[in-house]
Amino acid sequence: MRPEPDDIQILISKYRTMDIEELKSNIDDWEKNNDCTIQQENIDLAKNELELKYKERQEQIDLLTKSLTSSSRIGRWISSFKAVINQFVDFKN
Repeated sequence: MRPEPDDIQILISKYRTMDIEELKSNIDDWEKNNDCTIQQENIDLAKNELELKYKERQEQIDLLTKSLTSSSRIGRWISSFKAVINQFVDFKN
């Protein structure tokens, strides 16, 4: 017996509210106690949701890394510009 589409949506919504660690822990528990095909379908849905969460986390890490890299690069440019200005001012004095 297959779950109804509404049941699937409820499960997906429930899985989306879980954080990665909680979802991973639940999947591990469910796999240990897997005793029917419906349970396997639920595990598959949870694994798909977990994969999406990992992708979102990686995208956030990549975005943060780019932001930090860009920010530090701008900081270096500003420091270099200040150093040039200071050398120019010191040279004139």
